[in-house]
Amino acid sequence: MFSSERSCAVQVKLELGHRAQVRKKPTVEGFTHDWMVFVRGPEHSNIQHFVEKVVFHLHESFPRPKRVYNFTHWKWEKWQMSI
Repeated sequence: MFSSERSCAVQVKLELGHRAQVRKKPTVEGFTHDWMVFVRGPEHSNIQHFVEKVVFHLHESFPRPKRVYNFTHWKWEKWQMSI
């Protein structure tokens, strides 16, 4: 039996990471760092043709712990995060 649908596989390299930077002045809440997590292509290459969205599942203590696309939050803690 022959299938009219053809399958295709594409391998795309992604960089997953985070960075923290000390703020010049703490926020009103007392946060001392700006923290960012990212998913991107190597050397900032465009991945929009392969990745529709990225969902970040943060610790439940964060407001809106499930976030989509770009994420920046001003809090410094240690936890595990699923991407």
